[in-house]
Amino acid sequence: MTDFIRLSYKSDDVFRSVVEIHGEEHMRSALSRDKGVIAITAHYSAWELIPRAIFLQGHKVGIVSRELSHKETSEYFNSLRSRHGTELVDRGSGIAKLMRVLRDNTAVGILIDQDTLGVESDFVDFLGLPARTPVGPAQLALRFGIPVLTLHISRGENGKYTLEIDEPLDLSKYKGDRGYIDLTADLTGRIEEWVREDPEQWV
Repeated sequence: MTDFIRLSYKSDDVFRSVVEIHGEEHMRSALSRDKGVIAITAHYSAWELIPRAIFLQGHKVGIVSRELSHKETSEYFNSLRSRHGTELVDRGSGIAKLMRVLRDNTAVGILIDQDTLGVESDFVDFLGLPARTPVGPAQLALRFGIPVLTLHISRGENGKYTLEIDEPLDLSKYKGDRGYIDLTADLTGRIEEWVREDPEQWV
C-alpha cells in the first residue's frame, strides 16, 4: 500500500521503471471484441498498481470498489485511484453504471477473493475449503458475452513489480444452470495458484 501511495505521486516514466507487464497482448486481444473486459484479480501484493499499468498501455480502466467506513480515508484513496485515469464503480451503485463502463470498452477490475456482505455469492473450493465467493462477475460475463481474464501483480526482491495478464477464458465451456458457478470456481482456482506460489503476498 505504501508503494501505491508513493508511486501515485511519481511520473509515468518512474512508474514504468518499477512495474513490468507480461501478457499485455491478452488484454489488447480481449478488448478488440469491443465489449469491455472483466479483469479478475485478488488482494494480492500491490493490486492497486494494476489499473494505472493497464491505463498506460492505452486502455480505458475501471475498478469496482467499496467506500471505506472512514470517509476521509476513502476519499483520499479514491483520489489516488482516479488521478491516473481509473473510473471508479461503487459496489453499491447497482449494475447500470458497471454495464455503462463496460459498454465503453473498458477493462474493469474486480476482486473476488473475499466474502463480501450484500453481494450475491456461492461456495466454491479454495485451498481445500468451501469459500463463499462473489458470483456476479461470472454471471455478467456469461449473460452478455463479456470477455473475462485473470491478472495479478507480484513484488520481486528488488522492490520492482511484475504484472502478469493471462489469456481470456473460453466462455463457451460454461453452460447450463451451473455455468457461472463453474466459471467462478475456475477463476478462484487461478487465484489459489498465485497464493500457493507466494502466500506472503496475499492479504
